[in-house]
Amino acid sequence: MARFAWELRQLRTRAGAPSYRELARRAHYSASTLAEATKGSRLPTLDVAVALAEACGGDREEWAARWRAAARGRTGTRAATQAATQPATRSGRGAPGPDRPVARRECPYPGPRPFTARDAPGFFGREEPVRRLIDLVTGDETPGPVVLSGPSGSGRTSLLHAGLLPALGPDWLHLALTPSRDPLGALAGAVEDLTGGGGPPTPREAFTDDPKALYLALSGLLLCRPPGTRVLVTVDRFEEAVLAGNVPAAERDAFLAQLAHTARAGDDRLRVVVALRSDARTPAAWGETARVDLAPLRADDLRRAVVGPAEAAGLTVEAALVDALLADLDGQPGAPALLSDALRRAWERRTDGVLRLAGHLAEGGVGAAVARTAEREYAARRPDERRLLRALFVRLTALGDGTDDTPRRVDREELRGLAPRGNLDRLLGELAGARLVVLDAGTVEPAHAAVVTAWPRLRHWLAHDRDGLRTHRRLTEAAGEWSAAGRHPGALYRGVRLAAARSWAREHPAELNARERAFLTASRTAERRRRWAVRLLIATVSALALLAGVMALRAVLDDRAAPTDRRATGASPTTATTATSSTAAVAGTPTRAATTATSPSAATAGTPLTAATPGTTPAEGPQRATGGRSADCPALARASGPPGRRPGPDNPADRTRQPI
Repeated sequence: MARFAWELRQLRTRAGAPSYRELARRAHYSASTLAEATKGSRLPTLDVAVALAEACGGDREEWAARWRAAARGRTGTRAATQAATQPATRSGRGAPGPDRPVARRECPYPGPRPFTARDAPGFFGREEPVRRLIDLVTGDETPGPVVLSGPSGSGRTSLLHAGLLPALGPDWLHLALTPSRDPLGALAGAVEDLTGGGGPPTPREAFTDDPKALYLALSGLLLCRPPGTRVLVTVDRFEEAVLAGNVPAAERDAFLAQLAHTARAGDDRLRVVVALRSDARTPAAWGETARVDLAPLRADDLRRAVVGPAEAAGLTVEAALVDALLADLDGQPGAPALLSDALRRAWERRTDGVLRLAGHLAEGGVGAAVARTAEREYAARRPDERRLLRALFVRLTALGDGTDDTPRRVDREELRGLAPRGNLDRLLGELAGARLVVLDAGTVEPAHAAVVTAWPRLRHWLAHDRDGLRTHRRLTEAAGEWSAAGRHPGALYRGVRLAAARSWAREHPAELNARERAFLTASRTAERRRRWAVRLLIATVSALALLAGVMALRAVLDDRAAPTDRRATGASPTTATTATSSTAAVAGTPTRAATTATSPSAATAGTPLTAATPGTTPAEGPQRATGGRSADCPALARASGPPGRRPGPDNPADRTRQPI
């Protein structure tokens, strides 16, 4: 009896703790009668118990069977006996009392698999997101599909099946869709299963041609059901079911149109909820949607997730185990799945209905479980997948400098180029399903620090060639900065850094991503251009220096050759002037008169001077005139002959030089 009352109270809590006045409206019994049924002082009637259970979302037949078991005294007698012999203690640390059920043989923790509706009594820690989802699903003004978003490992599937659906109650029919390469075929099959073959099946082609086909099929189904019946359509792992590239575009668009029209038809009896990872986007055609984002479990949430299922199953969790699990998993992105797996292993080693820290440590703790999973995933891969897995987990590790290595969150862009996109996405999805990595909005990170600290194979990879890993990490950071700077040339490698990076890349070509390859190619091209520019500058400077040397040498040689040329051509200008003066003296004419005869005006006229100067004959004028010019012209000085010889027509040697 006490167990039955406790189970009713738990059912009400999972339903969002509605007030007894609201429950009275749903169950058609007074609020005081329903409150009395949950006190445990006496067993309520079958009708009251079933009505209360249905108002809280429970199954009518299941709760009728529970009431009959309580009425026969199978549970109430045992609980009362234990209550009389063992006092109740604080939650999770004592034996069962009047408000605590007796331990069952079934494990209340599902382990690594998600919670299902059958596991709903042990689903704790997500009460707030469940309440928000209930408000959106049962509200009158919900715009379009409701989106449940969260990183991988955050418990989206568990929240849908063990949190939301049981809380809605029996008046809701559930149309569940799971990932498939044929979403329209899966939709047609799910609709047929929901109707139970009571009406004509909707062919697959109808969902392709008519965007209202799903709405019409569900509306027709509700016509055959009691008033108040409603339908909830859920699409789990929406990013795999619809947004993956293996679904033809036409089928994907038709499937999305069916969901959008059903959610926006204005019929509050039909609701659509899709669950997807945070790194996936909702279709642009859906526009604005209501959204519930799952945050990491807080310490209080973790404590309820540990203690709540144990109390529901009549078990006790040792306080030291609770503290150890909180220390290991607080703030870890994949905490829900890792917690459930660790607690299931501790349950397998329980003693006297108590989950103890010793049993948890005997299994190696959370770290050992993660390491076993990682090694199992590695061993099951092909050689090319193993190389990709090694490159991936090395990147997911922040190398410590005198400190321990720690998990590292990376952008999906950093992983592009390690493998073809389809192969990379498939591997990441499988690792996320194994609870080794967490896929969030455009990022990837280890699900738990134990992936880095407790996996021996990864520790060996990180210890081998530590300097090479640091060179690669510096290359990764430099390539990221170069990309963020718009691929500015000033951010490229050169010199020693470029040589070291290229040397490492030649030995590990498969571990470079697309951005790092582009960075090294651009750095090498820029370095080659710089070298050619330096060579061209050196060649230009050398040529100019050679030309300057040649010109300087020629000038020196010309200066040395000038005196030799003057000696080869005859007397110097001083000798010519002396000869002219002597000629004038012999003729009895002053030198000045001869100079006057060669005035600029006479020279400009170009006419031989025939006028004689005073004291001379006309025939002597030209000779004196010539003698006057000989002071300025060495050639004429030579023509006038040696000093003391009088030139004239009587001298045969001078006849050839007479004016014509």
